[in-house]
Amino acid sequence: MKGKKLLILSLLLAVLASVSVFHYLNQVENTAKATANLVPVLVAREDIPARTRLTEAMFAVVEVPKDFRHADAVIDKSRIKGTFAAERLLAGEQVLSSRLVFENSSNNGLSYKISPGHRALTISVGTVAGVAGYILPGDRVDVVLTIDVKEGDRTTTVTSVIATNLRVLAVGQYIREQNKEQLIVDSVTLDAPVEQINTLVQAAERGSVRLVLRPSDEKGSNTAAPRLPRQFLPAATVQQ
Repeated sequence: MKGKKLLILSLLLAVLASVSVFHYLNQVENTAKATANLVPVLVAREDIPARTRLTEAMFAVVEVPKDFRHADAVIDKSRIKGTFAAERLLAGEQVLSSRLVFENSSNNGLSYKISPGHRALTISVGTVAGVAGYILPGDRVDVVLTIDVKEGDRTTTVTSVIATNLRVLAVGQYIREQNKEQLIVDSVTLDAPVEQINTLVQAAERGSVRLVLRPSDEKGSNTAAPRLPRQFLPAATVQQ
């Protein structure tokens, strides 16, 4: 009986000792953190190749001594949204703003502005086809094609909307004249779905293409039916 009491007492002392050690270590850790003045920083969970579109799941927030945090370090995961890795990011290293490509930055290359599953396609336009030069990057346009279609010995001219709601990535080119920049609108680069590339290229090569500027707040396609030249004639003439 006495032996059992000693065993229970020993177990209780061991538990108390463990609790005391835990509290002591926890106190030491808190003291060390307070002394080191730890601050949050974002690090990569694993190696990330250059030009990768980044997501919050690829990173973790850890604490480091304030003196060890880089001045350009990213500390908030929300800043990762819409960014790319400008170069390879190593696992565990601090993420620096200078090594990221931000989606809406005007300094980015065009490839960072293309939507997933899309391609950048440049179409030559004149003053009229390009809406008199009023199309700007970020606008959305419809593409209208007028083309002669051969049916045996007869040729029929058809006008049709072949693509809708395409985002404009870039417009024209800049030239310098007497130390002054001037915009020459001779081409428009569109953010086009991959499945429409062939159609748009053939349209530009074989027919006459015009761009139709859409309202900034309009959604959807709202396509018009194809038109034939005879549809513009008076009804009586068509019947004859």
